[in-house]
Amino acid sequence: MSSSGDEAAPARKPLPCVGRLLLAALAGLLVVGGTAPLAHAAPGPSRPLARDAAPAPLFITGLRGTRDIKQQINVYSRGNVTPLWSWVPPGNEPSLSCLRESYGVTEAKWAANGTRIAAIVGNGVVVVSYPKGDLLFGACNHTNMHSVEMLPGNRIAVADTSSSAAGGVWVYSMDRRIAMEPIQRVGGLPSSHGLLWDETAKVLWAVGTDRWPQQGSDSPAVHGLLVAYRYDPVGDQPLSPQAVHTMRQSPALGEWPGWYDGPHDIAPVPGQRELIITTDLSVLVFDIDRATFVSPSASGAFETRLKGFSSHVRERDDAGQALSGMKSIGLSPTDGIIYAQPSWRADFANTVGFATEGGRQPGFMPGGSLYKARWFREMPGWPTAR
Repeated sequence: MSSSGDEAAPARKPLPCVGRLLLAALAGLLVVGGTAPLAHAAPGPSRPLARDAAPAPLFITGLRGTRDIKQQINVYSRGNVTPLWSWVPPGNEPSLSCLRESYGVTEAKWAANGTRIAAIVGNGVVVVSYPKGDLLFGACNHTNMHSVEMLPGNRIAVADTSSSAAGGVWVYSMDRRIAMEPIQRVGGLPSSHGLLWDETAKVLWAVGTDRWPQQGSDSPAVHGLLVAYRYDPVGDQPLSPQAVHTMRQSPALGEWPGWYDGPHDIAPVPGQRELIITTDLSVLVFDIDRATFVSPSASGAFETRLKGFSSHVRERDDAGQALSGMKSIGLSPTDGIIYAQPSWRADFANTVGFATEGGRQPGFMPGGSLYKARWFREMPGWPTAR
C-alpha cells in the first residue's frame, strides 16, 4: 500500500511497492560502499564539505539503524563510496529521545538553498545546518511520517501518514529550537507521503489518499490525491486547501495483498511546471498550468527521461511493473534520475538507483538499507523556501 516502513507505522504489511510507466535505463552495475566507516560516524559532519569542490553530482540518503548501529544521514559525491558528509542524531538531547525510538530515516532532503538539511529521523523531524552539522530544530510527534518540507517564514511541514481521516500535514514553527507541538494539523489526507514547496504558485503540494488504502470488510473505493495548500507565512493557521486533484480509482496490489495503490513521492520537473508522482504501481505526470494529470506521451520530461525504464529489481520487470514501488524519485537537468526502489515485497531498498535517457547507469549500495535518495542541489524553476 502506501505507508511507512518503520516501527512507527500502524500494524500492516511491511509496506507497499508496485508500478509501471515508461522510462529510460538503469540496473546493472553496483558500486558497493562499506559499512564500517559509516557505523560509527559522530554527530555533525564527518568531513566538512566545500559544496563547490566536488565535480561529480551530489546526492543524499538516510541509512536505517539497528540495535548496534545508529541511523545516519549521508551526502555522497557520485562515484565515491565514502560519504563526503555524515550526521547521526545526538544522544544528549533528552527532549529529542524520539529520534532513537525507531531506526528509520524516511526522509532527508536539501533545504534552504543548501544551507540546511530537513529530515525525518526515528519518530521526529529535524533541521540540521549544512555543512556544519548543528541541530537547528527538532520536534517529536510519535506518529508515522514520510516527508518534510521547509516553508517560508521559518516554518516546516511534515507529512503525517496516519490511517485516520485526521492524517495529513502538520506545520511547526521553528522559532524555538525544540518544538513541543505543531501550530497546525491539517487532516483529510490519510497516508500522506510526499511534500513539495512551490515558490512560483506559493503553495505546498502534498500527496496521499482519500481513505486509508487497506482493504476492509466493505472494501471502499480508494483514490490517490494531489492537494495544493495555500500558504500564509504569518498566519496562525498557515495552510488551507486550495485545490484537490483526484487520481484514478486505486486498484488492489498484487505485491501487497490486502492493500490498494497509493502515492509515495512527488518531485518537480526542472524548469517546467510539471510534477512527477510515484505510486505503488506506477509513475504519474501532473501538468500544473493545465491543472490535470496528463498522458506520459504528452510530457516531454517523461518521454525523454522515463521512457523504456528497466528496473534493477527483476521481479518488477518480470511482472511488467518496472516503475512500481519507487519510494522516491528525483530529476536533474544535467545528471538524469535518482530513485529508491526496494526489492519485491520489501519496504527498504539497499541500492540508490540512477538512470539517464537511453542508457543504464551504475547503482550504488551504501552498505545499509534506505528509504529515499535525492539529488543534493537546487533545481531550476523550483527554489527551496528560504
